[in-house]
Amino acid sequence: MRAEAVRAGPAAAIERRPASRTSTLYLFALPATLLFVVFIAYPILWVAGQSFYVRSGSGTSSFAGLANYVTVLGDPTFWIVVRNMLLWGVITIPVQMLIGGVLAYFIERHTHALRGFFRTMFFLPVVTSVSVISLVWVQIYAPYYGIAQEYLKHVGFVMMTSPIGDPKMAIYALVIVNIWQWTGFSMLMYIAGIANLPSEVLDAARVDGARGWRLAMHVIVPMLAPATKSLLLLGVIGTLQTFPIVHLMTGGGPNRASEVFGTFIFKQSFVLGDTGSGAALSVIVLVVALVLSLLQIVTLGARLTPAGKERA
Repeated sequence: MRAEAVRAGPAAAIERRPASRTSTLYLFALPATLLFVVFIAYPILWVAGQSFYVRSGSGTSSFAGLANYVTVLGDPTFWIVVRNMLLWGVITIPVQMLIGGVLAYFIERHTHALRGFFRTMFFLPVVTSVSVISLVWVQIYAPYYGIAQEYLKHVGFVMMTSPIGDPKMAIYALVIVNIWQWTGFSMLMYIAGIANLPSEVLDAARVDGARGWRLAMHVIVPMLAPATKSLLLLGVIGTLQTFPIVHLMTGGGPNRASEVFGTFIFKQSFVLGDTGSGAALSVIVLVVALVLSLLQIVTLGARLTPAGKERA
């Protein structure tokens, strides 16, 4: 029996090894899974559940079905927010990508000794505190003495009020601040893409006569498609998450003119105490973000083959 046990030992160890390795893999995944459940999955499910309840003045909650969603969709402010979000995304995403791409191209192709300096200077707004950015831009937009006013005086225009205090101009003034703040991120993405371009392809294009504009538009830009797609996806998500700069500079005003989803949810939930409507708004934003992200992944593709060719 001892000989049989010795012979059976290696076979049993081989049979146990896959199960032991699987358990080890599960243990490694456990911390990330717990973090996801505690900080992402549970809050989402809790907010989704709260969107079906209405809280009374006494603090008690009662089930209301889809009443909160009907209230939110029937609120005129909601549609102002949707318009502002569309304007925000349509303007900021392409402008940031365009300026960031141009900066990345000129920094990588036409600067050498000062390359690090220019990278740092243009990326600095991305890592600057939003509070500092809002204070600086409020002063820039100030009438009579702001920097913007000083430039406008040269074309014969005098601002009587700050752009962020004008209902027709507030959202556009904030868009300019957002573009200034995040263009450096687009630049960094394109710099990383340009650094990874195969030199053989660029050399072959130059041999074929591609120079300057033709080289940039017909060779470099198409090869930077993965970075462009990533920036589109991140831009859409970032647009829906917009909150700090608007909250600090205008608070969604004047007269709701610069309201975005973040400030609208904040006011409904924490200022007015209507947690049901705030939760319903949060669920709507989450669904919109998921739908737009899936549409981009399906239409533009999200992965690359080992050879570098795109596939859906």
